Amino acid sequence: MLELDNALSLVVKGLESTTKEFGFKVIYPDGVRAPEAPIFKDKDSSYIAYEGEKGRMRIVFKKNQLALHCATVDEDDTPDDDMKRVSLSLLELEEYDEKDLSYIFDEFSESITKTYSTKRELRGDVKMPTPVSRSKAKNGTQYYDAVTLGSKIGGIYPELKEEYKANVSEYGEFLPEEFFVTHGNKYIENTIRENDKQKMRKLFNLLNEIYDDGSNDTQSLIGVTILGTILSENPDLLPNAEAYFGDVMKEPVTEIIKYLSSPRSKGAKMRLQNPPIYKPKAKKKKGFLQEMMGM
Repeated sequence: MLELDNALSLVVKGLESTTKEFGFKVIYPDGVRAPEAPIFKDKDSSYIAYEGEKGRMRIVFKKNQLALHCATVDEDDTPDDDMKRVSLSLLELEEYDEKDLSYIFDEFSESITKTYSTKRELRGDVKMPTPVSRSKAKNGTQYYDAVTLGSKIGGIYPELKEEYKANVSEYGEFLPEEFFVTHGNKYIENTIRENDKQKMRKLFNLLNEIYDDGSNDTQSLIGVTILGTILSENPDLLPNAEAYFGDVMKEPVTEIIKYLSSPRSKGAKMRLQNPPIYKPKAKKKKGFLQEMMGM
């Protein structure tokens, strides 16, 4: 069991080498000085704030979740509440101990490095993968894959087109979990929250089509990584989305959401919210999400 102030102090200590590497200094609330914990308190959250030449960071604890929010120096005008969330982990104080925090240190350190390292040029030798055509998916000669979903989601959210290209360029292949957890899900969540009929039809027409004629991995991507994650974290949005679930998607996705909303899904949620750090693979392996959900 952990106390919140102690847990956040350990987070500051665990990330110290990374924050120093990128020139960030922790900000102390008025009247608070080391060795006291530099914790700011809001009505429903507690957070740690950093500033440096490269931008700003916040580590926010709310509802048993610890989130890392970042803004680069080019995003100085971004309000604190609108800073980009780059990593999210469960932090259940009654169940976790100090050893469990090491997982969070690793994920946050990786996200800080990725966000504030000197921007790498996109690899020019990487060819964008080819999406599966509708005709081949409908006649059964091919299944829709993650590449198709990632590519087509850019048609709905043009802001994601460059993120899709950058994902492929950086890794030499498309990593869908990294793409959607880090970038895509927030756009989809906003559409569901807004609940505009035209936008919802456009989004769910795509998701239903890809799900209906998609591979098992692609169905898992939609059901678990995207809709399961968003709707289990935001149960108030479920009624908005359910009205647009297609016949094929409805039953399995509803069961996934129920599972991810239950206490026994703690380990699954941690893996969903923080996909494994990318390592080049020698051969194609079964996706961790598919193994996790037994799909």
